[in-house]
Amino acid sequence: MWFTLAAMVGVELLLFLPAMQRERQKWLDARIVAAQIAVQALPDGGTPERAAREELLRLAGVLSVRLQEPGRPMVALAPVGQMLSPTLLDLRTETTWSRLVATLAALTRDGDRLLMVVAPSPKRPQAVLSIVLREGELDDHLKEAAATVALHGLSVAIPTGILVHVALLVLLVRPMRRLTQSIAAFRADPERTAPMEEPHAAPETRDEMALAQRELAAMQRELRAALWRNARLAALGAALARVSHDLRGILAPALLSAERLQGNTDPALRRIGDSIARTVERATELMRNTLDFAGEVPAPPRERVALRDLVQEVGEEVRTRHPLLEVVVRIEPSLAAHGDRASLRRALSNLLRNAAEAGARRVEIGAAPDGELVLLTVSDDGPGLPEVVRAGLFQPFVTSGKKGGSGLGLAITRDLVRAQGGEIGLVRTTPEGTVFRLALRTPATEARRGPAG
Repeated sequence: MWFTLAAMVGVELLLFLPAMQRERQKWLDARIVAAQIAVQALPDGGTPERAAREELLRLAGVLSVRLQEPGRPMVALAPVGQMLSPTLLDLRTETTWSRLVATLAALTRDGDRLLMVVAPSPKRPQAVLSIVLREGELDDHLKEAAATVALHGLSVAIPTGILVHVALLVLLVRPMRRLTQSIAAFRADPERTAPMEEPHAAPETRDEMALAQRELAAMQRELRAALWRNARLAALGAALARVSHDLRGILAPALLSAERLQGNTDPALRRIGDSIARTVERATELMRNTLDFAGEVPAPPRERVALRDLVQEVGEEVRTRHPLLEVVVRIEPSLAAHGDRASLRRALSNLLRNAAEAGARRVEIGAAPDGELVLLTVSDDGPGLPEVVRAGLFQPFVTSGKKGGSGLGLAITRDLVRAQGGEIGLVRTTPEGTVFRLALRTPATEARRGPAG
């Protein structure tokens, strides 16, 4: 409403002020033309009688006229007696701004002083015509014209403003209210609030409000589906936790039996015990990985982590289970990352174990600073990743084809790295080996970002 009124007033002023300037110029031009005619009506070489002079001046609507032309004597038409000194108005030097100021002054001024107007002769451009008139007559004329123009302008502006207000209300305000009400209701209870109804406009319409409503409805449907999926995942995670707890109790006797078989003197029974122990261990690891992936990755406390020491520690740990794997560390002692040591340790351990289980015999780990990051490169000489798994490599339950793999190792590794504010990506994979790269934050970067970073 207030916007419509402001627009009406602004448009009215834009039309009113130029109209008043044109009306003032038109009134002055009419007096100048009439004065020119009065001067031309004078007899050659003679002076009219007093009655004739007064009649010419009255018809011209001025008090006196003077025409000055180069090379010719001045022609004057003035009343008998002396006049007070008038105020000068030179139309030859008047600017748009000064004309606007004079017009506004005429609309607000009271008084009736004399005004001498100087302008080029309308019939003889080289001549200068000077007229004296009463400024009050000009002011009165402009005030009457202002009332007429304002009345005409309002007769057009009011219906236009009403139409604009109704159009804004129908096309913008009401749809925007529906949008905000739908957003507020969905925010209060997203699981039970129905998505916003899509507009009846065709999908290819260019109506921005209809497009916004359609996109909001689509977003709300996707959010509801995501919330339902998350709720079901949460329930599944709780169920998995209970199953894991029960499964540990079920597998415990099997593990005890496997240990007894492993201690038997019969080689065949020992092999059976080893097989049972490995099976129980894989089942336990699969359940643990599934629970880790289903649960939320918290934001652990971060600290300065010396990369060389961490990588050497992880390499020694992995080699206890894969003694044939050679781990080569090429990291400067001064390089460090900012993150949770346990999470980074687990992420690197997953990468090294995956390489060893895929058939790699040598893994080389290097690091180099890159601006505000440190890039950690893990290269192995394994057979490479199959083409079918590269597109969804970091997706859960996508395995590289190794025996007994759960498909959660790289997915968990990605979540662990991202929880540190970093990123992991596959650089290349060929039959000669695979290269992963981790981009980690440095302590210097975190210091500049501050505690909120």
